[in-house]
Amino acid sequence: MSPSAFLRRPAALDAAGGVPEKAAKRTYRGERREEQKRLTHGRVLEAALELFAERGFEAASLRDIATKAGVSHAVIRLHFGNKAQLWQQTVDFLFRRMQSEMRPMPGDPDYAEGAAGLELFVRRYVAYCARHPEHARLMLMESMHDSEQLRYAVDEHIRPAHQFLERMLNAAVADGFPLDVPPAHMTYILAAASQSVFALAHEARRIYGVDVLGDDFVAHHADAVVRLLFRR
Repeated sequence: MSPSAFLRRPAALDAAGGVPEKAAKRTYRGERREEQKRLTHGRVLEAALELFAERGFEAASLRDIATKAGVSHAVIRLHFGNKAQLWQQTVDFLFRRMQSEMRPMPGDPDYAEGAAGLELFVRRYVAYCARHPEHARLMLMESMHDSEQLRYAVDEHIRPAHQFLERMLNAAVADGFPLDVPPAHMTYILAAASQSVFALAHEARRIYGVDVLGDDFVAHHADAVVRLLFRR
C-alpha cells in the first residue's frame, strides 16, 4: 500500500455498515430512475389504451396521449418510438393483462379439461370484459378495416387466442358440451355475448337504466351466458 493511501479520507459507510455512502446513493438513484421509468411507461400505456379505444389509431395523436399521461411528447418518442410502435406495445400490454387476469387459480380445472374448464373460462372472461370494456372497444375500432394494426393484433394475439378457444371447445365437446355449430361461429357468438353489453355500457344504461358494470349485473350476465351456451 502506498503511503498516500493512509492520508486519504476513508469512504463514508451507510447506516448498515460496509457499503460506501456514495455507492449506496448511486444505487438508490439508479433504482429510483428505473422505478420512475416504469411508472411513466405504465401511464403512457394506460393513456394510449384509453384514447386508441375511444378514437381509433388514426384519430388518436401522440400529443393527446402525452397530455393525458402527463408527460411530454418527447418522452413518448423516447420510450416508444412512433405511433405505430406505441399502438403495438399497447396491444401487447392489453393481451398480457388479459392472460394474467384470466390465468387459472391453484385448484381450478384447466380450461381445456372439458365442460367444467370451459364454463370457468366463460365466467372469467365475462368478468374480464366487464373490468376492461376498453379491450373490446379498441379491437372493434381496428377490426372494421384491414390495416397494419389489425394484422399485427391478429398475427400476434387474436389468432393464437382463437386457436386456444377451439381446443377448449373440442375438449368440452368430448366431455358432452352440446356444440353443433362450427368453431368460428361459436367463437364470435361467445365473444359478442361476453363483451358487447359492457363495451356498450352507456347505451345499455340509457335503455335499461342499469349499471352494467356493477358486480350484481356482471354475475347475472355470466350466469346468462353460461345457461345459453350450455342450454340449461
